[in-house]
Amino acid sequence: MFIQNIRHEIRLLSRSNWFLSLTIILVLLCLYAGYNGAKLYDFRSTELVQAKQNHQLTIDRLFEVAQATEDGETPEDSFRLSPMRTSISTGAIAVRSTDPLSSLAIGQSDLYAHQIKISSREDIATLTFTEMNNPVQLLFGNFDLAFVLTYLVPLIIIAFTYNLQSQELESGRMRLVASNPINPKVWLFQRYVTRFISLGLILGLAILLTLIYLKIPLSLQLGVIVLVAFTYMSFWFAVSFLVNVFSSSSGKNAVVLLSLWIILVLIIPAAVNQTANSIYPTPSGVILLNEIRETKQELAKEQDKVIAEYLRNHPELVREEGDNQYSYWQRFFASQEMAEQTLSPLIEDFDSQVQEQQNWVNMWRFLSPAILFQTSITELAGTSSQQYNDFKQSVKAFTVDWREYFMPMVFDNRMLSVSDLEGLPTFEHATSIDQRLATTNLLALIGFSLILLYSGFRKQHINLQL
Repeated sequence: MFIQNIRHEIRLLSRSNWFLSLTIILVLLCLYAGYNGAKLYDFRSTELVQAKQNHQLTIDRLFEVAQATEDGETPEDSFRLSPMRTSISTGAIAVRSTDPLSSLAIGQSDLYAHQIKISSREDIATLTFTEMNNPVQLLFGNFDLAFVLTYLVPLIIIAFTYNLQSQELESGRMRLVASNPINPKVWLFQRYVTRFISLGLILGLAILLTLIYLKIPLSLQLGVIVLVAFTYMSFWFAVSFLVNVFSSSSGKNAVVLLSLWIILVLIIPAAVNQTANSIYPTPSGVILLNEIRETKQELAKEQDKVIAEYLRNHPELVREEGDNQYSYWQRFFASQEMAEQTLSPLIEDFDSQVQEQQNWVNMWRFLSPAILFQTSITELAGTSSQQYNDFKQSVKAFTVDWREYFMPMVFDNRMLSVSDLEGLPTFEHATSIDQRLATTNLLALIGFSLILLYSGFRKQHINLQL
């Protein structure tokens, strides 16, 4: 009986023009989403490569000038070896490498910068980590594969399964099914399994073609992404199964399933984000800038006190011999450090509030399978908010290291040498992936699916008539 039901369901699907149309539409949607992701990834990659090449050319020229100077020559651009020029104009580049998987889930990569110019002129409070983007596009998000899987695939599943039982009830065939030696719930479950496998094959084909188009190599992270996607799909099949078991009207099934989609995919995620912003509001950026200006103005009025306090904190930088041609920059460094110390509580409050918002979302993510899926795929693709926040903290720490490297040279009133250039600090940052988060979300989706299926089978009797 089981094989016969499966064959019958396959024949129905093979003769359905709607099913064939669905296959084509889903494949095209995935390919178009992959195309959008590839555009952003290629732009990022090209931009990063160009920035690295340009900066390396500048560093190479510095080495040439330093070597020529040590050989007794006087190059025309020997001014390049000034420690202040190198630390400010040349600077360093903090780069966050892009992962090919980011083309599957754009996540926060359209909002945050992947490269930051490090300069001793900039302090931590004024570093900018966001990029200018179209606000309308940011509001609606990007059409990537994660968007298709999160929002559109559940709708396709609803349209694919909302009337699997009610259609039989409305046509009167349900009594004929019940007259056979098979449990109607088992028969309905077999129909769902057949359709799950069918849609899974279609989605697998669409994802495979997208991966081939994007030239993404096989990896463990990619395998987990695909596994989470199919688990998310099974959740919506389980929701539809439960609604079909308890309802007897196709219209009612459609309304209930669409209402659940709106609540679980749209309302709950929006509510979680809104409550996070309300409970843990970030300080105003305008207020922060005003505080920075006022603090720097106050320190500028008391430069002598500032430099005296600074030298008391850094006695190793005290120099008594000769004229100091870098006195301006010494005062600048001193006021910059004092300003950061004064503003550090406000900056730390801003960062802590952002972290609390992320913790809030993580705590309430179990209310929505869409949040579970979205947080999993962005974490695995390397485009989550937490990963960009880690990059920001690394940049801030490197900014301090970069500035402190040049301080002894400024206070010694000397130009850079080849050995100084060889010891230039280099930015290093490796994107970490929280495998526990993806595993926990995956287990939660599996658990929710099993609970829904169990609830459907727990129903004593299935409706045999309208």
